[in-house]
Amino acid sequence: MVNYIVFFIIVGLIWYWWNSISAYEVAYKEAKAACRRLELQFLDDTLDVIKFRLCRHSRGHMQICRIYEFEFSSDGNSRYKGYIKLSGLKYETIDMDAYKIETE
Repeated sequence: MVNYIVFFIIVGLIWYWWNSISAYEVAYKEAKAACRRLELQFLDDTLDVIKFRLCRHSRGHMQICRIYEFEFSSDGNSRYKGYIKLSGLKYETIDMDAYKIETE
């Protein structure tokens, strides 16, 4: 009995680790693409998970929701924060701080 419990815990941890890597890759790709579209610099090439919770899918199924934080710059000197929300492995929204636009 204990062997089954240990087995399921290990399988659950492996699934969580794999799912987290996949979610990170989706969020990274979307954040980098948003910065590229807006002609901003995606700083440090990193994302940080700031919120992690269970939420319901549009069909009522439970899934993991994550909010990642990243930093970007419009002029190379200032740092601004952006947030990207994933539901499961699906990109939902991106929110970016107001930033300074350089005029020529």
